[in-house]
Amino acid sequence: MRYFIRSVKYFIYFGLMLAVIMVALYALKMTDPQAKDFPSMFFKDGYDSLKLIGLVFAGVSAVYPLIGFAKIKAIVPGEYADVRGMVIDYMQERGYVLEKEEGENLSFRASSIVRKITRMFEDRIELERDFTGFLVKGKRSDIVRIIHGLESRARQNNV
Repeated sequence: MRYFIRSVKYFIYFGLMLAVIMVALYALKMTDPQAKDFPSMFFKDGYDSLKLIGLVFAGVSAVYPLIGFAKIKAIVPGEYADVRGMVIDYMQERGYVLEKEEGENLSFRASSIVRKITRMFEDRIELERDFTGFLVKGKRSDIVRIIHGLESRARQNNV
């Protein structure tokens, strides 16, 4: 269900971006003034082009959650009690607040409303405790940076 919701969110996002671009082009008078209808002002084939663009957006929206979200291991050695404070401090520095803590699993949300909106409220980062550290789940571009930072911070604390 989460996958389907993400796909729909991205489809809407792509559609809104297209609408914003079209309105901007219209406002800047960069369209064909002799066109018979609104889509023909922008696209050679009018409504047929919009249908094709919609199909492309649907395809990309259906695939993006597969590659845009991931679950990657972060090697953070030490007992949970020893690394918990370091992890929470690091995440707060990165602009995340602790949402919930269940046992040794942590869930964070972005503290900035701007970040929440730009991520379409897909701003949750989950850390599941593992033998060698944490399994980090969330948006791939965010968790790669977070994992690198957590591992670096853990190495600095252990040296």
